[in-house]
Amino acid sequence: MSRSAHRAARDLVGALRRQTARVGSETPSVRGADWRIAVVASVNAGANTVTTEDGIVVRRWESYIAPAVGDIIGITQSGGGSWGTWGRWAAGPGIQAIQTGTALMSWSGVSVATMTVTFPVPFPTTPRVFVNLASGDGAVARWSARGYQKSPTSFLAYLSAPASASTTTGANIPVDWFATIL
Repeated sequence: MSRSAHRAARDLVGALRRQTARVGSETPSVRGADWRIAVVASVNAGANTVTTEDGIVVRRWESYIAPAVGDIIGITQSGGGSWGTWGRWAAGPGIQAIQTGTALMSWSGVSVATMTVTFPVPFPTTPRVFVNLASGDGAVARWSARGYQKSPTSFLAYLSAPASASTTTGANIPVDWFATIL
């Protein structure tokens, strides 16, 4: 093989390697699965998808509850090119994903007491709310607490006496609450 033929063969091998690397890096089926961080631009609840700020339509996994615009999510791409997200890594800027507080409730001679609790900062979607009767003496200690009529801005703290209890009175009873969109 002459020197120029050898050089041409080397150049051809080099060009093929570069082309293979370029095609492989751009083709999911060649490079395999991939993942990255993205920001949600829109939510399509009917199709169970979100669209990222760079236009990728991503299928939501069951674990991604209450998606919201601005969420920072982890997305993964299969070897076949499909995108999926396991969920939120963080709420978007200015969004509080978790809020907590204590409401003081008082009532007299009833078996059910309610109070509207307003969140310090509105959520982008309706959160899950957990309520706990933090203390109480006597019959009040047996009462149960729940969150009802939830919305992005508030919920109704609902306290009820056990079925066997009669009406009772409570004064400044602390009711702890926890709300989250995670």
